[in-house]
Amino acid sequence: MIMKIFKTNIVLFLIIGLLGCSKSEKDELSPFIKINLPENHDNFTKGDLLTYDIEFTDDFQLHNFKINIHSSSLPILKSSNYLWDTTIVGSTEGIDLIIKHSLNIPLSIDTGTYLFIVYSSDKEGNENWVARDFTVHNN
Repeated sequence: MIMKIFKTNIVLFLIIGLLGCSKSEKDELSPFIKINLPENHDNFTKGDLLTYDIEFTDDFQLHNFKINIHSSSLPILKSSNYLWDTTIVGSTEGIDLIIKHSLNIPLSIDTGTYLFIVYSSDKEGNENWVARDFTVHNN
């Protein structure tokens, strides 16, 4: 009888222990991206500095980011067909990152509207992106 009670208590203890264990949290949220600069619809002149200021955060762990700047115009609609297209990539760890940097806007690019697109992913593979547009004018 004592052995039966002992076995029952062990089984109950194991069941309660298994049910009481919390499952590890799963990362289902995409990283958050905040573009402080450039502002949407900013205007620049060829040769100006384009300063960008971006904040990345994630609830578990960031993995990488990509910044792409390219024309929003179709090349066949432009006369010189020299459209600025640049990509900056990086990897990171931790739950937050701030990037502040400046690029020279090339003198030889076509004027018009350009897109500033920022992508980010976390260690789990969740992805997010945010975009701004800006216009480049002649000197």
